[in-house]
Amino acid sequence: MDKKQREDRRRQEDIALQRGLLWVAGAAVLEALLVLVNRYYINYHTVESEVNIALTLSSILGFLRIAAPIAAVLALAWTGWQLKEKKKFALPLILAFALAAVAICAHVTIKFQGAGVSMLYWLVVAWAVLALVYYIYQREFFLSAAACGMSVLALWFVRYGAAYGLETILLLIAIAVVTGGVVWLKKTDGLWPGSDPIRFLPQKTNYTVPVVTCAASLAAVIAAMVLGITAAFYLIFVMVAWLFALFVYFTVKLM
Repeated sequence: MDKKQREDRRRQEDIALQRGLLWVAGAAVLEALLVLVNRYYINYHTVESEVNIALTLSSILGFLRIAAPIAAVLALAWTGWQLKEKKKFALPLILAFALAAVAICAHVTIKFQGAGVSMLYWLVVAWAVLALVYYIYQREFFLSAAACGMSVLALWFVRYGAAYGLETILLLIAIAVVTGGVVWLKKTDGLWPGSDPIRFLPQKTNYTVPVVTCAASLAAVIAAMVLGITAAFYLIFVMVAWLFALFVYFTVKLM
């Protein structure tokens, strides 16, 4: 590798790190908002001023619970249009993810109240870490971590009584979509289909770990849905341990 190639690679790594840090900054803002929601919506004092704030926040969260997912779908459609027209699609895709995050936070806060907000503190951190994984680590780690992380979230919903709720079903579908994407990428040797195929994974990528992780994630959620709350509780620890093992494996692989 000559000097110019090293400089190009270093510049690309710096850009990736900056983008990852932007997601971390966004997560920090969302964490701060969750702290405010926890204080003035979940644990407000029964004085007139704080009751009024709680009512206002309730209205805002109710609006976001409906409006944010609709806006996220529209942003996703915009992303598809940009891809079709072979134009830059980063902005609408980021907007879709951000709106989806807001929708999830609003829904979980309203439905699960204090327990939901406590879980969201960890979930927002997980989103930030997943963004850093996408930009810094191997893409196969990102796909594996995404499937495993969604299984942990689905198991949490089962643990809190939503075994066959919309949240669990949507996450199960999302894990299945990631699984299908991994299998498709295996068949196309890392190329994402389209009029102008995008190389998402390098050639000769080893797909064993992502495929096994996706299968385990699906199996864990289905098992918890069938077996119930106690099984979901223990499976959460299993999948968190799996996620940690993935981190160690891909970190060593990166060296």
